Amino acid sequence: MTDIWEGEDSMGYRYVVSAPGQGVQRPGMLDPWLEGVPEAPELVDTWSRRAGFDLVTASRDETLLADTAFAQPLIVAVSVLAYRLLRSRLAPDADDVLFAGHSVGELAAAAGAGHLDAETAVALARVRGEAMSAACAVAPTGMAAVMPTKRDGASDEEITAAVAASGLSVANVNGSHQFVAAGPADRVAAFADAPPPGTRVAPLNVAGAFHTEAMAPAVEAFAHAAHGVRFAEPASAMLGNADGALVSGPDELRRRLINQITGPVRWDLCAQATARLAPDALHIELAPSGPLTRLLQRARPDAHAVAIAIPEDIDRVVAQAGAHGRTPQPALAGA
Repeated sequence: MTDIWEGEDSMGYRYVVSAPGQGVQRPGMLDPWLEGVPEAPELVDTWSRRAGFDLVTASRDETLLADTAFAQPLIVAVSVLAYRLLRSRLAPDADDVLFAGHSVGELAAAAGAGHLDAETAVALARVRGEAMSAACAVAPTGMAAVMPTKRDGASDEEITAAVAASGLSVANVNGSHQFVAAGPADRVAAFADAPPPGTRVAPLNVAGAFHTEAMAPAVEAFAHAAHGVRFAEPASAMLGNADGALVSGPDELRRRLINQITGPVRWDLCAQATARLAPDALHIELAPSGPLTRLLQRARPDAHAVAIAIPEDIDRVVAQAGAHGRTPQPALAGA
């Protein structure tokens, strides 16, 4: 493959494939892929044994989906199946694709890029989810979305300063002036009850303060699991969600995934990187999709994007690829 880490500003990736993070899960989200991907039932059965629970049953259970331990491997499983079908239909050249993942979506992106096999990505998501769920039980913590008001809205700098002044951390910088504040539950509640001038604050229905030091108890278990599996040299390029930089190789990705447990997600920097590296690319958000495409459309209204929710949405990807001169190649065997 082409050296994807040299002369990065000149790389014109034709496709940007993104994988969403926690919060996109919904009951029944796995079912369309079980029907739409011929080998999905066998794969999901294998992944279930590796994860230690029945992915199909859990994917239909709203209570289990609310538990980080179940939600994270299920989200990764759906994203991986979506890319499997997408690749069989679109068959892009590996050098034409740039991957990125938001939070736990980074594991699905790693599988797509070739750093991990799909089974390992789902298994690591299970360890990650269980460890983070346990960390949430140590002390009550939470998160809240923070945005400027439509009139006289606070600047990005004012928002981050207000979050810090409230004793909270910025866990996500999503771009388009959207932030997520996180920390002790009482401080999150106080912040939401009395928003700083020029801000709107909405508490999020999450189990804890992800991507902050509150998740430190989860690091050891995930690090142990990550060091126990093989990370390979990738076929495609991938951005790290901590800074939007191209991941240089397997060892760096492992470090990034471990550090991400307590480190903030800088999706704004990923968006800036894709705008620079792939200005004319077709953006494809893997199932269970939505938030990353909406962020892109706010930041770059002219960008070409498709959010995949069900297998039939891949027809739209193929049509978009043809409409913009990205002719699909003959189908490849599934990975």
